[in-house]
Order: sequence, then structure tokens, then C-alpha cells
Amino acid sequence: MSESIKGFCLQGREKIIPKAGVEVTSNTAVVDMELPELKEGEIRARTLFTGICGSDNSASLGKPNFDWVERPRIIGHEFSAEVLELGPGDHGDVMVGDVFTPLAMLGCQDEDCPACSVAKWNLCPSKQIIGFHRNGGFGQQVVLESDRVVPLMKGLTAEQGALVEPLSVIVNALHNKCNIKPGQDVIVTGCGIIGLMSAELARAAGARVAVTGIEHDVNVRLKKAAERGFITIVVSPENSLSSQLANGITDNNGISFGANAKVDLLIECSGVSQVLTEAISVVRPEGDICVIATYPKDVEIKETIIWWLKN
Repeated sequence: MSESIKGFCLQGREKIIPKAGVEVTSNTAVVDMELPELKEGEIRARTLFTGICGSDNSASLGKPNFDWVERPRIIGHEFSAEVLELGPGDHGDVMVGDVFTPLAMLGCQDEDCPACSVAKWNLCPSKQIIGFHRNGGFGQQVVLESDRVVPLMKGLTAEQGALVEPLSVIVNALHNKCNIKPGQDVIVTGCGIIGLMSAELARAAGARVAVTGIEHDVNVRLKKAAERGFITIVVSPENSLSSQLANGITDNNGISFGANAKVDLLIECSGVSQVLTEAISVVRPEGDICVIATYPKDVEIKETIIWWLKN
């Protein structure tokens, strides 16, 4: 027996430029959606809190880097939910009433798959992303595989549960890829939620951290970063990050930030192509650039600078 519920649905592919006269919601609509009968290994859950990812915005605005998202599709992959019903089959320890966050990506789980055989579902070429390949957290209810269910640890609220997925992306990037050492100087470019969480984790690893933003960010995002004790840097085409480092930046104690106008690590969270292009010139030789953002167009990389720095 199916049940009719509401969902926020991505429908169109029109490229939308905000403030250009076209409603930013033109590609989306609130729709009635039918929940299918549960298949083997599936559960039905009530969504509790759902975060809005930058990728949800990009897909809704028709940006080409998310043109691959299936339509129509109930989007949303950062959410918490409560298990309402178990379908047929074995669900392990999953029980009705469990409050959980889902694994956004689920691989094919074939034992012959090089990625799935070592539990790296995110690298599976046949992975299914909730909210992109199957309906996600912007529906009042959701049907998904019980293999995706990650019960919230004791003490975590359902609201906090909606932050687990984006935080997991940052943890994977910083702690599994970057090897941050105490005393290093780290710049986070972009001061949205991903940037600010990246800054917190980098500092927790022992780094001294600066966060960049634009003039528009001064009164809210950069203000919050400053309140959290981070160095804040306002950048613009006329006042670039590299030029400000060359002129000298100091921390809150007046101590110089960056050695010879270079830093040990740059974490790119802005999604602005020019920022990633510039990043090469502000990281020391054998330093690292960690890219967490996605980009709506190709990024120009100045390979001559890379050659010069490594020789």
C-alpha cells in the first residue's frame, strides 16, 4: 500500500542566474510523491532535519557541473531521520524508532568490485547517491537501503545529525589526506559551513588557521570566524590573497602568519575557479592543496608555476 506525501523535487535543467529576472526556484517544485512498497533490505523513514548542500543549490540552478543529476528527483543527502518500517529481509541491528543519518553513497557491494571489496563505496563506479540517483531527504518520508543507516551516537541530536554527512567529507579530506601537523599555517578559502568546519578541524589538529571571504561575508560569516578566533582575510580581485600574504599577515597575537608569503596547506572551500588557480602560488614547495569545493566551469591551472616550484 503506497502513501502520498510531499517532497521538494528537482525537475528542470534551465540555467538560472540569481537576480537576473528568473525565479531561482524555477527548476523545482513541491510535489506529491508516492512511496513504493518496500523491497528486500529497504526501510521507510520519517525525515527530521535536512541540510542544504551547495550541490543541491548547483543542481537547482542548472549549473553544468551537476547536469548529471537525474530529474525528476527529490534531492537532499544531508539529513537525519527516524525508522518507521522495516521491509522484508535481514536488517541487522536496525530497528523501528532508530534515529539515524544515512550514508550518502552506496556502492554496488559486489565482492569483485575493487572499491566495494575494501568498503570504499565512494569510489565505486556504480555508486548510487541518495538525493541524486534516488529520492532523498527533502521528502517528508524516504525509502532507502538499511545498509545506509548509521544510528546517531548517544548525545547527538537529530539536528546535529544533519551535519554528520558534510562533516564526514571534511574529516576524510583533512585527516585521511592532508596529514596536518601542529604548528603549521593553514588557509581555508571560503567561509561557508564547509569552510568553517574545515577551519575547526584544522585547528583541532594543531594548525594556525586563517579563513578568507569576500566583502559580502564580513558582517556574518567572517564575523563568526573571527569570534571563533580565526585570522580573517577579506579578498577581492584588487586585493588578492597572494598579495596580502606578500605584504604580511599577522595572527591575533601580532605574530607573522606564513613563511616567505607561503603557507603549509590551503583548503579550498569557495568553489571559485580563480581561487584554486591562485592557490598554487600561495602554498610552499611540497605543501598541499586540499580541494573540497566543486566548480561550475573548468579551472585554469598555471602549470609553469608548478614546474618552477618543484625544481
